[in-house]
Amino acid sequence: MAIGRATLDFFASQRAARRRSAFLLVLFTLALALVVAIVYLALLAPAVVLSMVPPRLWNGSLLLGSAAGVIAVCGTGTAYHVVSLGRGGGEAVARMMGGEAVDRQTSRDDERRLLNVVEEMAIASGMPVPRAFVLRAEPGINAFAAGLSPADAVLAVTRGCLEQLSRDELQGVVAHEFSHILNADVKLNLRLLGAVGGLGVVSIVGRGLLDGALRGRTDRDEAQARGAAFAVGFLLTLAGWVGVACGQLVRFAVSREREYLADAAAVQFTRNPAGLAGALRKIARHGSMLTSGRALEASHYFFANAVSGVLERWFATHPPLEERIRRLEPQGAPAGETARAPAAEAPRAEARPSDLVARIGAPAQEQLARAGEILAQLPAEITAAAREPFGARCLVCALVLAPDDEGREAQLARVALDEPVLAEVRNVVPAVVAAAREHRIAILDLALPSLDGLSAAQVGALRSDLRRLAEADGRVTVFEWAVQRAVVRRLERRLSPSVSPARYRTLEQVEVECLELLCLLAWAGARGAEEAQAALDAGVRELAARERWRLLARAKVRGSTADRALAALDQATPELKRSVLRACAATALADSRLTDDEAGLLRAVSSSLGCPMPPVITDVVPAPSAAPRVPAAPAAPAGSPARRR
Repeated sequence: MAIGRATLDFFASQRAARRRSAFLLVLFTLALALVVAIVYLALLAPAVVLSMVPPRLWNGSLLLGSAAGVIAVCGTGTAYHVVSLGRGGGEAVARMMGGEAVDRQTSRDDERRLLNVVEEMAIASGMPVPRAFVLRAEPGINAFAAGLSPADAVLAVTRGCLEQLSRDELQGVVAHEFSHILNADVKLNLRLLGAVGGLGVVSIVGRGLLDGALRGRTDRDEAQARGAAFAVGFLLTLAGWVGVACGQLVRFAVSREREYLADAAAVQFTRNPAGLAGALRKIARHGSMLTSGRALEASHYFFANAVSGVLERWFATHPPLEERIRRLEPQGAPAGETARAPAAEAPRAEARPSDLVARIGAPAQEQLARAGEILAQLPAEITAAAREPFGARCLVCALVLAPDDEGREAQLARVALDEPVLAEVRNVVPAVVAAAREHRIAILDLALPSLDGLSAAQVGALRSDLRRLAEADGRVTVFEWAVQRAVVRRLERRLSPSVSPARYRTLEQVEVECLELLCLLAWAGARGAEEAQAALDAGVRELAARERWRLLARAKVRGSTADRALAALDQATPELKRSVLRACAATALADSRLTDDEAGLLRAVSSSLGCPMPPVITDVVPAPSAAPRVPAAPAAPAGSPARRR
């Protein structure tokens, strides 16, 4: 069966996010110019009164000084917001709003339901499981997602969400927020928060001057100076308010249409428009306003309007609830009916490369249903271990062990694990080894967020243990490499959550890396050099390279080489990443079938490039006599791209 056509485009969303960022910079510059003008007038008037400058409107030196001061103050404020929140990732925003992290081993039914929904969504979409937070002081129904990328994203809901929404309604809200993560809206939201915070710093300076003028001594000698300070403070406060109003206008300009798109994405994901519409109806009845004093500056993050007042009524960052409900439910739908949209088909092995790549950032309902089934089938001891740091550390070690007893014991004998780790690995390994490949990937997805709780020493030990266990039997299988890659990427993102700007824009800049990656995929599903060359040719055709590339020998393609290639390709533009992933899919599908190893490798590559690929349904072919492995570092033979110097 062919895949259903995706209605949302992950890579187009990435491009749109970059355009919105440029638009945001233009609007921020205009707002800054307006604040400079007000501050200039605020300083000019007292200076004229005190005969410090000639009584004329134009004063170049004062204007330059005003501009420099405002840019310094606003720039410092913006940088402080962006750096402080960016360093902490999505968690910093959640805690700023009063959020508390949900214990992944919680026994509370409402929190357990939230975690189940979030985990299902993450596994179905192929992205890391976000940490869940609850705003316990907020009775209104609202939610938001925050972070710089899917790797450090968090999802927060109010207490009202947990108490008043059904599971279908909560699922619709969570799916809406997941679409913001997948479409890079969360990164733009962080920049908006920093820009608005910077513009508001001027009012803080103004209020300081006002306070000093009102609290100063009352002797006549200082009366004139205090009057000038009061006038300057008042006008600076006004300038700050103008800056906040401009910031609200900026949010209005970039936020409203994104909410409609996120609603559409949530319906595409869940195939249940009634769930999301039901949540919006309950918001209309019970409200979505927040009591936090930080709600105004972060209002653009939320699922629904978080504040009320004149500015929010004039420049609301969210469309009217009635319009959102109308778009979700066709006219004439029976009241109270939980209508589900027709389900799009999940990608199968015979899908075209473009079909597989089109599913990135746009998972289908079948993947969501399958994720729920997988979670329900996992043994309780495995899910419990995956939800706490020590257990997650032991699980990922168990995932790279050999399936047979003799090979596994040989690995453990060669690698001296800490005694507590070794004991727990032995405890969980029977269930891990018995799990199907799809279930083992889900175990990894569940365990990754718990690794964030490891100390720096434990992180170093885990990386060393994984490498030594995988190499203990003299070869590294594709699955073992994929596990290591996922864990290392997660830990690296935790230590450095910032997102690097795009560095590579053309195929010529990354030809060597593409060759190494495509050869890895070609050998993963081939029984011999001829099949592998044919698979490579299919990938090169998809890349539209100018000449045929020659296959690297199996012994010259290994994990360390692939790691370096992916690190470079992660700095490519979204358009180039799309081309690379299509070439990878074409290589894997060259024989019109997809093995488990090829599917797992495709997902590992996609995830490494920050492009979450939903689980792929495969038609498994008989495996080669030896498990596909990732051996040595490649040289560039004749006919292959020359290595970049």
